[in-house]
Amino acid sequence: MNRSSITIVALLALIGGFAISWVISSNKPIELEAGLWFGEQARALPEFELVDHRGQAFNRTSLTGQWSLMFFGFTHCPDICPASLQTMSDMVQAIEDPDVTTAVRVYFISVDPERDNSEVLASYVTYFNPDFTGATAAPEKLNPLTRSLGIAHEIRNKVEGNPNYDVDHSSAIVLINPKAEFAGLFSAPHDALAMARDLTRIVEYN
Repeated sequence: MNRSSITIVALLALIGGFAISWVISSNKPIELEAGLWFGEQARALPEFELVDHRGQAFNRTSLTGQWSLMFFGFTHCPDICPASLQTMSDMVQAIEDPDVTTAVRVYFISVDPERDNSEVLASYVTYFNPDFTGATAAPEKLNPLTRSLGIAHEIRNKVEGNPNYDVDHSSAIVLINPKAEFAGLFSAPHDALAMARDLTRIVEYN
């Protein structure tokens, strides 16, 4: 399930000229430590329409006014997804500034809508943190978002009538800025403490 080539190809296609660094509006660099890739210029997300685990619409407007971390996976994932969600939960707990905690939201986007309905997502994401939000949609509504972010995913070994199949997907955690623009991504492996420190720097300096 964890096929690193999917992540590498997607990232190279998306961020060919990017660097592991961050430059704030004052042009002063912030030293980061969690493997954050960023673009020289933030890029607006396309319009999209998903449904969150509360049954509410989840779209581009849902991401405005806050910093958002977005991870794409599926609830039947045996390793990467639970590990990543636990890391992000630990990250939130490690942020010392309450203003930064308030400014950051975490989203789990399922690329397996056939099995991951709102009820399943609600049980899954709130296990890790009650403030996390899960969302998904049919492929034709989901794919414009994943394509715009360079997030590759593929359902494998699916046989009609058999609910047991696997899904390959990226292990990156996407960073969205308060204008609902793609700002960068955290590449694996993820370190909760390093991410907490980096997000604190980013939020405080922007």
